[in-house]
Amino acid sequence: MVQPVAGRSRGRPRTFDEQRVLSRAIAFFSASGYSAAGISDLSRATGLTTGSLYKAYSDKEGIFAKALECYIARREAEVAAILADAESGRAAIAALLGLYARLSQGKEGKLGCLLVAGITELPQFSRVGVVMRDQLARRRDLLIGLVGQGQDDGSITTTAAPATVADLLLALLQGMRVLGKAESFSEDTDAFVALALKVLE
Repeated sequence: MVQPVAGRSRGRPRTFDEQRVLSRAIAFFSASGYSAAGISDLSRATGLTTGSLYKAYSDKEGIFAKALECYIARREAEVAAILADAESGRAAIAALLGLYARLSQGKEGKLGCLLVAGITELPQFSRVGVVMRDQLARRRDLLIGLVGQGQDDGSITTTAAPATVADLLLALLQGMRVLGKAESFSEDTDAFVALALKVLE
């Protein structure tokens, strides 16, 4: 999407590729965190002037909020795509674990998860904190549904409450991203996923 940004003159408004700008903002915030990021840093990272950033997003938290919205939308689309092919609750959870394991490796792993980066700095936000808490709740609800589905279709044999299993799985998923950021996640992702799936038995 090309986003117009009004200039101070009466000439034609400047435009920029918002998806590209947000991709750069996502990478910058994920790598550097929120508190350490200055507007001048974001200007260099995104390629927009500080004035254009302020006009488009009001303030630093506004930039982060839009970047987070974009990040969540992309990740949810990725998750939806892999879940569409899952034939059971267990298969869906295995696919999710595999996705997060892959995301926690290499360059992507070192870059880290924007949601995790934001949550570690919750006190710094006046508006976006509720969005991040809501996203965690949505991920938990998804996992609760998948565990319940697996118990219903017979692919998951544990009799533990779906909410309890979901909490453990959510901790595993987000924990993988933290370890990936530190370049400390296991290279044997298949073995990790296989062991993680034992909580469903």
